[in-house]
Amino acid sequence: MDKVPFNHCPSNKKNCVSTIDLTSYHRISPIPIDEDPKRVKEKIHVALAHFDQTEVKEETPKYLHAVFSTKFLKFKDDVEFYIDEYNHLLHIRSASRLGYYDFKANRKRIDRFKHLFHSL
Repeated sequence: MDKVPFNHCPSNKKNCVSTIDLTSYHRISPIPIDEDPKRVKEKIHVALAHFDQTEVKEETPKYLHAVFSTKFLKFKDDVEFYIDEYNHLLHIRSASRLGYYDFKANRKRIDRFKHLFHSL
């Protein structure tokens, strides 16, 4: 497997979730994939289109970085996706840029994303 292009969640904050983290608080499960990376990327884009205030900032064949802005205060959260072809997994990291605790907003966002992704 190539190195996942994003970092673990900060251990001293509770405003991040990731498929590559081992701590129980930050850990979320990756999404099993059995399609080619191009199709997976298409599904990521379609799922992201269901969210408001979202902008794709960077994209490569196996990686996508999107920024979500909150509706009222315009806080920014970074969401990253990495297609692991070798292990047939979609890795995800969702993190708030500010603050210590996010009231599980990142976890809820990724749960919603997973539901949308699986429905495609």
